[in-house]
Amino acid sequence: MIYLDNAATTKPCEAAVDAMIKSAECFANPSSLYGIGLDAEKRIEKSRQTVARAMGVDAKSVYFTSGGTESNNLIIRGAAEARNKLGKRLITTKIEHPSVLEPFKRLESDGYDVTYLSPDKDGRISIDELKSAADKETTLISVMHVNNETGVIQPIDEIRAAVKDIAPNALIHCDCVQSFGKLPVTPKKWSVDLISVSAHKIHGFKGSGAAYIADTRRIRPLIAGGGQQGGIRPGTENAGGITAFGAAVDNMRPDAERMKRLRLLMKDELARRLENIKFNGSDEYNSGSVLNVSILGLRAEILLHSLEMRGVYVSTGAACSTHKPEPSHVLTAMGIGAKGIDGAIRMSFSQNTTEEELIEAARIIAEEADKIRRIMR
Repeated sequence: MIYLDNAATTKPCEAAVDAMIKSAECFANPSSLYGIGLDAEKRIEKSRQTVARAMGVDAKSVYFTSGGTESNNLIIRGAAEARNKLGKRLITTKIEHPSVLEPFKRLESDGYDVTYLSPDKDGRISIDELKSAADKETTLISVMHVNNETGVIQPIDEIRAAVKDIAPNALIHCDCVQSFGKLPVTPKKWSVDLISVSAHKIHGFKGSGAAYIADTRRIRPLIAGGGQQGGIRPGTENAGGITAFGAAVDNMRPDAERMKRLRLLMKDELARRLENIKFNGSDEYNSGSVLNVSILGLRAEILLHSLEMRGVYVSTGAACSTHKPEPSHVLTAMGIGAKGIDGAIRMSFSQNTTEEELIEAARIIAEEADKIRRIMR
């Protein structure tokens, strides 16, 4: 098996699996006052410190959630609703993950004014357009760090300086689900107030994530409950998922240069073996973890299933959007035409991906693509 869909999910690492098993043995409720409950709580707090250390923040500002989707919803709706008296203007981009776009759409239906920034043909947003959209009524700006379909890096480190005087009340949120563990995620250096991350993108388990919230006075909790995690995210903690999350963070081996080499290798191999293809997204501003390519003259869904039969796993875009009939909103926003979108596949890499796997995968992709093209002529 050659697994190239790591932007959808990653294989849990041995350290995460071991932590999950040990957590099952320590099964008590972390809120219990007796010894085994306190032991479960200590394991959770150790993971909180590990996640916080990886981002260079105080552990008290890290709140565990069920994953990136919940973190995004908690932050976006919580920040907008907590600060609506200061203004109801919000800014995001057209290329965000659905777990960001959908909360903004709901806020629009609640009377908020949302501006969606457009990317250029390489998938990057414009800081000048952001400055034009911001004003003193703007209370939240949400821009992802690395795009899940193209791997393109957004200029997060420029946002605060750009809007400091124009939108002094604006909180800045960054969805770092696709960058955490691959690139440095440094909210304090960026002057970002809110960050979302997820465990299963870094070789942890599904069902666990975290939200960095610099100041909880600026967030309205979405869930009411027993007061765990300071009431910001109440509910009995997923102790197994959280401790495995911490173990996965300890196991991270960020190597952006290696990722870029892998992406370039795959790009070169495909370009050498296939004609009439187009690569989507910036090369200069890319995490290296994602390669999006349009193989013109076929439908990507057909190719995907042909590759599966030969043990190669890729995707046609965001995993949570694969059951929707609409074309990729990311590629559409970048101005890529229908034929390019129909033939687009996404390959995404992890710290376990090898050069040998990519060379073999490129060979198989080329063979299957040529077969499908001949049939469709």
